[in-house]
Amino acid sequence: MKNRTAKRFFGRCMIDSNIRPKVTLRNSHNIYLGAKSSIGDKSRIIATERVEIGDGVLMAPEVVILTENHRIATKAKILDSGTEKKSVTIGDDVWIGTRAIILPGADIPDGCIVAAGAVVPGKTYPAYSVIGGVPAKVIRQRRYE
Repeated sequence: MKNRTAKRFFGRCMIDSNIRPKVTLRNSHNIYLGAKSSIGDKSRIIATERVEIGDGVLMAPEVVILTENHRIATKAKILDSGTEKKSVTIGDDVWIGTRAIILPGADIPDGCIVAAGAVVPGKTYPAYSVIGGVPAKVIRQRRYE
């Protein structure tokens, strides 16, 4: 997608961003895409709340980012429990592997790597960490040079 065109649809789309083919975006006006960042082939971003993607973010194919999820009430039927909306923040210089799922409220700070297939719940992780698993947890810290 040409950057000029993207700027009309996104909350912000900086220079040299790359949106690969067959991407699904809902409420793209809530998506803020940093410079030199990419959204991988067949990725899906459902942005009922703000999705902040920093500079230099590498997003592999088929990544899913959600800002809305069903509430789980103990006595109500799931259908009647409503939804909960939370923003997602992805810092600068982050690499998100294929088929990772980023859930509402996730805060992935600068320099993190999200392993392929990880399910990242709505919490904050330490900067420069490798995150993976279901649910995702810190596997190790990476050295930033």
